[in-house]
Amino acid sequence: MLTRLLLVASVVAVPRMVPAVARFGANTSERRLFTAFEGIKARPDWVVFHSLVVRQHVDKLMGEADFVVAVPGRGVVVVEAKAPRSVEYRDGTWTLDGTPHPHKSPLEQVDGAARSIRAYLRREGVIDGSEPFARLLWFTSIGRHHFGTRPPSDLTFFEWELAWADDLARPAEIVERVLDEHVAWHANSDHVDHDPSGVTVEKVERIAQALTRDFDVVADERDAKREAEARETAVLAEQRFALELVSANRAVYFDGPAGTGKSHLVAQAAIEAIKRGERTLLTCWNVVMAERLRVAAKVLNGPLAVADLGSVMLRVAGLDSHPEDAPDAWYQHDLPRLALAALAEHPERGGYRNVIVDEVQDIAGNQLLLDVLGALGAEEGRYMLAGDERQQIMRRVADRVDPFAVLKERIPDLVNVRIRRGCRQAPALVAQAEALVGRPFGFTEHRLPQSTPGGVDRVAVTPGNEIAMLAGVLKLLTEQHGSDDVVVLSPWGSRSTAARVVAGELDDPAHADDQRWLRARLGNAPGRIRFGSISKLKGIEADAVVISDLGPDAREWAAAHDLDWDDLLYVALTRAKHRVVLLEPRAE
Repeated sequence: MLTRLLLVASVVAVPRMVPAVARFGANTSERRLFTAFEGIKARPDWVVFHSLVVRQHVDKLMGEADFVVAVPGRGVVVVEAKAPRSVEYRDGTWTLDGTPHPHKSPLEQVDGAARSIRAYLRREGVIDGSEPFARLLWFTSIGRHHFGTRPPSDLTFFEWELAWADDLARPAEIVERVLDEHVAWHANSDHVDHDPSGVTVEKVERIAQALTRDFDVVADERDAKREAEARETAVLAEQRFALELVSANRAVYFDGPAGTGKSHLVAQAAIEAIKRGERTLLTCWNVVMAERLRVAAKVLNGPLAVADLGSVMLRVAGLDSHPEDAPDAWYQHDLPRLALAALAEHPERGGYRNVIVDEVQDIAGNQLLLDVLGALGAEEGRYMLAGDERQQIMRRVADRVDPFAVLKERIPDLVNVRIRRGCRQAPALVAQAEALVGRPFGFTEHRLPQSTPGGVDRVAVTPGNEIAMLAGVLKLLTEQHGSDDVVVLSPWGSRSTAARVVAGELDDPAHADDQRWLRARLGNAPGRIRFGSISKLKGIEADAVVISDLGPDAREWAAAHDLDWDDLLYVALTRAKHRVVLLEPRAE
């Protein structure tokens, strides 16, 4: 049952996309249409081919169909996607401004591809020729209203063979309409004998096999991981447009939910500052997050300092290390005062032209820490800050602040920039995580395809079986993702199941093999499965995350310390890119 939970993706009644993600290099119109098709609901027996190369072309050496949609009970539609700046049709000649071949007839392209596909399928014995084959030209950049009340059509094409940007919201209706209109028009023809009922689910499957069988390959997990990483990198690169929009502002606050690319933006801002030769500080409160920022920004040599704020304060105060077992008061009060005194005496230890802070919500509630940030900046220095109000997970609910409001009081010209496009997590994972927490995370859209594999699995754990269940889940996840891309999180630190197993505090002879396996593989080193508390590893991200120790005692602990349990869970859930497994106590 556990294997089934982890390996079987949730069944969603959407079309089968071939391939599952838009091809690399797809143009704007194709990406828009791919997103529309993969978002169709209640059409699980449809098959949508994207960028189908037609080598056996009847008119030329080769061609390509942007989309081919096979619809049981109706027929097949060949779709040409275009995103021109303008469309002009005069005397039978098309002019599509902004396309590579502006005067090439898009409908002739569709006709050639449709004839070639139909002829190939007939030669292969897949169809008998009675199946409706319709064509559709989809302008994804122009709205229907631009044509006014006059329907665009003439002797060479029908109005219903054209679709517009408005229609991206209802792709299933458009496809079904063009097939119905196509069949209705030819119903009275003595020379055309269409039989939509002959396009059965089984025939659609045979069409799919015939069109793709020569291209079946098996990619190993490394190939899949490289492809996913390349897709995420491309998505994050698109997010950089936000830096251009605010480049003229001295002080900027990026506000958005986890996974919107805020950390990527601040790291990129640091890199751009290095290129300008400007002395720059890139910092945050969380030590793990600081290490991620260091890796992200260390691509050029230059006047850049990257460290967690605690380490920065140690340096400016002239200290080598924090006191052993230092209490929270040391980091929140004593060390900031020492750093401020040192900066007052040695301003050259600050003087940063750019002060860039990630996860600034961890700092905004402490006025002393904000004083330190202000003292580190040069006169007329620039500030770039990024935060998420919901991630104040270790601050009492009564003490939580609105980060932007607090910062705005100190920096009057601070500009608030809302980042709401998800860049990191599989959309299915986000939807299930939002349902689990009971509220939306705040995304307006997702840049990763809807077909990106992912989700949340909830596994019931019986008392005394915690070690075996943790080991079982981790064995399955590491087979799929590798040890470096699996993380175990818990509300607890040293009290977590993983920590106690590693420390030898849990000794259960009935699960001795699982204990040995966990001790050999858990650890904060390369090649091992990382584990820790949600608050400590708040800056981490991984393909798969296991959240353990979610019993009533954890909720009681959060309530006793006036912590927001839902936000704690939100942070844990958003560490994962693709898969989350919750180990929950079985309800009595």
